[in-house]
Amino acid sequence: MRRAAILVCCLGSTTAQNGPFRVQTKVVQVPVRVTDKKGQNLDGFTARDFVVLDDGLRHEITVDDFTTGMAPISLVIAIQTSGISTPALTKVRRIGNMIQPLVTGLRGEAAVVTFGSKITWLQDFTSKDERVSAAVKNLKPESSMQQARMLDAIATAADRMTDRKGRKVLLLISENRDRGSKTTFPQALEAVEREGIEVFGAHYSAYATALIAKPKDLPDLSAPPVTAIDPSEEDDGPPGVDLLGMLFELSRLGKTNAIQALTQATGGADYPWVKERGIENAIEQLGVEVHSQYVLSFPQSGSSAGMHRIEVSVPGRSDLRIRSRRFYWADPIETH
Repeated sequence: MRRAAILVCCLGSTTAQNGPFRVQTKVVQVPVRVTDKKGQNLDGFTARDFVVLDDGLRHEITVDDFTTGMAPISLVIAIQTSGISTPALTKVRRIGNMIQPLVTGLRGEAAVVTFGSKITWLQDFTSKDERVSAAVKNLKPESSMQQARMLDAIATAADRMTDRKGRKVLLLISENRDRGSKTTFPQALEAVEREGIEVFGAHYSAYATALIAKPKDLPDLSAPPVTAIDPSEEDDGPPGVDLLGMLFELSRLGKTNAIQALTQATGGADYPWVKERGIENAIEQLGVEVHSQYVLSFPQSGSSAGMHRIEVSVPGRSDLRIRSRRFYWADPIETH
């Protein structure tokens, strides 16, 4: 989210003792994907076509898209490196050189962070493709097999993006749930919503990647086995309920499938994969997604701090499929 200063003049003449004051407020950015029923991206929409509700109140919006010029992307790639991820990492190492040409472009920047039992920044934000490629190519699994502090990594990435301008994107390449973080799911959700971060996932099953791995790529099988997620625990996502109900449902889902819950809340997408071509497809799809979105913007309204619900629609077009972030975090409005 970028900041905007709105000048409000006092009534009557202004003097040195009674001058103008400023109200500091956020400009909320809402990336939106519009597709037909077959999933094909649709273009040509303008601000007049969209209706955006903030806790039920309609906003006047501006719209940026690929044709009008998009703000540069700040991308954090967060990669699970616990020992159980060893087979997956042999495939992930090959996608580093895809990031700039397909996702960030020449104007954007990417950073690489890993998480297992610890959080490690391999590369801070850079526009240099070779640095991102080298960081991903040199990924190493930890000796710790089970711990995967996904939520801690998300909170750390959100903090690192606080002062970034333009569009903020987080890509999680990992299993789909957290293992051992101190950060709770609600705290991680608040962190990404505060910073306006769109979360995407490229998740894998450690069990499935191990089944097709070459013997040399397998982790130490003397370690305790990974407990597979029961398919019955999977969730189609929170229903259309009130704000507190939606947050409760996301928190519940986050216990078994953090990636699904975070992508639903922020308007991103998850691209499951098993084989090497699968992770390559995930990066290609991410690139198509971020460069075909509309970015709707409106100023934070009112003085109600905390989580706000966002609804985006195109009235009269039931044939469309619209995906966007569901929430944003409103800070208290500052006056001075």
